[in-house]
Amino acid sequence: MKAFLAIAALGGLFAAGCGGGAADAFPAETQCAQPSPLPTSRTTPGAASAQAVTARIRGSAQALAKLRSDLRTRYPDDTFYRRDAFRPDFVAYADATICTAQSVLDVRPSADRAEAKSALDAALNALIAHTRDGREAIDKRNVSDYRKWFRGVDEKIAAVQTAADAFR
Repeated sequence: MKAFLAIAALGGLFAAGCGGGAADAFPAETQCAQPSPLPTSRTTPGAASAQAVTARIRGSAQALAKLRSDLRTRYPDDTFYRRDAFRPDFVAYADATICTAQSVLDVRPSADRAEAKSALDAALNALIAHTRDGREAIDKRNVSDYRKWFRGVDEKIAAVQTAADAFR
């Protein structure tokens, strides 16, 4: 009986060491909620208000910068943190970043803003891809890929902010 208990305990330790527990399961990317519709223009029925488009775009760019700032405040160094809270905090950051960026991709400004929107969409898509890469690095516990994410994230967010600044 003692031998059986010892084998069971060793098996439990082995499974815990391999990350086989359900508590260690990495969550799938969150499904983004549909953003609220923008108010329509009085002058162009059915089209979104230019002011509402600008407010959504610029507000979302600010929200992306705040999400990054908040994560940087909690985890300031280019370090793959071993704290228990780091992985779920990063997942929450990544999912919020992706959903915020995707909500802006769906915004349709007037035709005269198409070039600016195209530049913004390119910056948002680059940020989304980069964030997914960071999320995967955290999932795989790949320190090198995490550092690559860390080195590039501020540049990606700055590109979104620059493109959003074209909407005034």
